[in-house]
Amino acid sequence: MGKSRILVGPCLFLLGLFLLPGGTSEPTPKPQYLVLVPFVVPTETSRKICVQLNHLNESVTLSITLEYGLQNRSLLREEVTKKDLFKCTEFQLPKRELSLKSHIALFTVEVLGATLRYLNRKRVYIDNLDSLLFVQTDKPIYKPGQKIQFRVVSLNKEFIPVNKQVPLIYIEDPKRNRLFQWRDVDLKGGLVQLEFPLASEPAFGTYKVVVQKDSERNIQHPFTVNEYALPKFEVVVKSPPVITILDNELEVTTCGKYTFGKPVPGLVGIRVCRKFSYFRSACYGEESKAICE
Repeated sequence: MGKSRILVGPCLFLLGLFLLPGGTSEPTPKPQYLVLVPFVVPTETSRKICVQLNHLNESVTLSITLEYGLQNRSLLREEVTKKDLFKCTEFQLPKRELSLKSHIALFTVEVLGATLRYLNRKRVYIDNLDSLLFVQTDKPIYKPGQKIQFRVVSLNKEFIPVNKQVPLIYIEDPKRNRLFQWRDVDLKGGLVQLEFPLASEPAFGTYKVVVQKDSERNIQHPFTVNEYALPKFEVVVKSPPVITILDNELEVTTCGKYTFGKPVPGLVGIRVCRKFSYFRSACYGEESKAICE
């Protein structure tokens, strides 16, 4: 019994020492920061880089710089006096020059205070996709003397119209002669509409609208100039020469073909009729009239 009393006292004392810190105030959290930036950044498109700062215990200076090719420019420099901050700034990368081999841009985020100094570098991949160019004519085939009307549309990869200047647009005939051209064409709202009149006796064949994107690549759209006429076709019907009252079904095949052999698309209606009998007989009566299904 005596030994039991002696052991109980020290156990309660140690337990009290373990729980004692729980009654005091929690330690001050350490300052934290987070940098958010896309891993892939397209050129000529606005994007954002964001910085989040938490639990600051002193005033700091936040700065963001961008290194891209031969450029080194400041995106943000701001004095921060609050404990918490979430800040975003927009940036846009110019189209990468063909001679520049690097596909990487470098963002440097620095947080500098009296006792704090954070430095973070983020590498991002540069997506140098060009805008999409489309050419559309008002019809695929033109007759001599008609007016060729066409439009050129510029879209980004998100299919949003992009203002762009095209260095050269021209019309080319079947012999690759340049008939007409437009230089330094502005696509306002991502669109331009142009027209060109055909001669009264032009060369027949395939023409092209050519749009020059840059010094190395062109976009081409073909169209045809010809004496256009509606194609002729014939309809061939195949059926058995004789049927009897024992036949339950009648098989008939109908085929429409152009003169050059291709099938004619469309709908066909078939009526099967029993011819009217000119032999007047009281035996047949009304049944002698034609019946169609």
